[in-house]
Amino acid sequence: MNLIKPPLLAAVFVAIISVILFSGQRTHTPPQRPRQPVQVQQQQPMPPRPATLPADRTPRPTPASTSVPTPALPAAVPVTPAATEMPSLFWLPEEVQFPEGAPGASRTITLFGDPRAEGLYVTRTLIPKGARTVPHTHPDFRTVTVLSGVCYYGRGEEFDEARTVAFPPGSFFTEPAGVPHFIWAKEGDVIVQTTAVGPSGTQIVPARNPSAVQGR
Repeated sequence: MNLIKPPLLAAVFVAIISVILFSGQRTHTPPQRPRQPVQVQQQQPMPPRPATLPADRTPRPTPASTSVPTPALPAAVPVTPAATEMPSLFWLPEEVQFPEGAPGASRTITLFGDPRAEGLYVTRTLIPKGARTVPHTHPDFRTVTVLSGVCYYGRGEEFDEARTVAFPPGSFFTEPAGVPHFIWAKEGDVIVQTTAVGPSGTQIVPARNPSAVQGR
């Protein structure tokens, strides 16, 4: 009987062990699943921004837009030769002296200008207590200021106490051109100051009233 040599026996033993180990590794290795193709999702394009912001996101105004604009200064008024030629007058109360007149008649002094000429004029009239002017008209529009006393003023072609209005000192009223009117110093002396643009005049309204005095 032939005996196997030891070196050959060792080589066979190593080969068997290698076959066993290799077979076991292939048996216990889990099967690999087939790879699925990776799907790359395409990025959707962003929608364009609206031209205007929503109502709840309206931008706040800047301080420059909320500031109050500075008003433009008015242009300088040119000084005309007529304005420079207008005289400057100063009247103190004691210097205003009414001219003499008939008893019970109204008396008028001109403080500025000339009522008979074109241009601005200012007059002051004293109506004594109890006197009243007859209904009369003027061709110019007048403004009247009551300086002292209570002036009873009315309008109409005939004197009518019921149609008068009592204007105390400091009152102001107007006299339209061509409108008949009258004044009554019922309670005491009355002084009124009239300002208007001439030429002026007085037109008496025909009426039977012998107790009235001529219009101012």
